[in-house]
Amino acid sequence: MGPLIPGGILSLNHWSIFLLVPGGSVQLNMKNSPDPHSNRGVFEIRDRAYDKPHSAVRMFDLPAKPGVTVDSVEREIRDRKWDQYDMNESGAGCRWWIRTVMRGLAEKNYVEKDKVRALLKALRYNYPKKGKPILLEMKKGVFCSAKT
Repeated sequence: MGPLIPGGILSLNHWSIFLLVPGGSVQLNMKNSPDPHSNRGVFEIRDRAYDKPHSAVRMFDLPAKPGVTVDSVEREIRDRKWDQYDMNESGAGCRWWIRTVMRGLAEKNYVEKDKVRALLKALRYNYPKKGKPILLEMKKGVFCSAKT
C-alpha cells in the first residue's frame, strides 16, 4: 500500500490472514465498518483466486499443522468471539486483532509457536514499499466479549 500522505514515509499497512487452499486462498479480515459513526470492525471471510495478494508489502508464511482446516480456524475465531471487535477511535487496530488471533491459534496448536513469535515481532513495524521498516506503536482495539 502507498504512503499515508503524499511524499510521506509511513505506509498504509493493513494486516490480514490468508489461508492457502487449492486454487487460491481464503482471506480472514477484520476491517473498518462502512458506518463512519461506528468503531465496530467487520469480520470478513472471502474466497480469493490468488494465494499472494498483489498489494502486499510484506508477507509471512506460517504453515498450518496437519488437520487444520478453514472451518476449524473460523470456528475458533467465532467461538473465542474474535469476530466481535471494535477498532480504536482512529479506525486502527488490525495489528492487535492479528496478534490476538495468531497467538490463540498457536495456543490451540494450529501453527508453530516459534513462527508466531517471529510474526509478533514483525507486527511492531510499519512496512513502506521502499526503505526500512519503521517501529510503530501498535494501536489496540477492544474485543467486545472475548473468551481469551
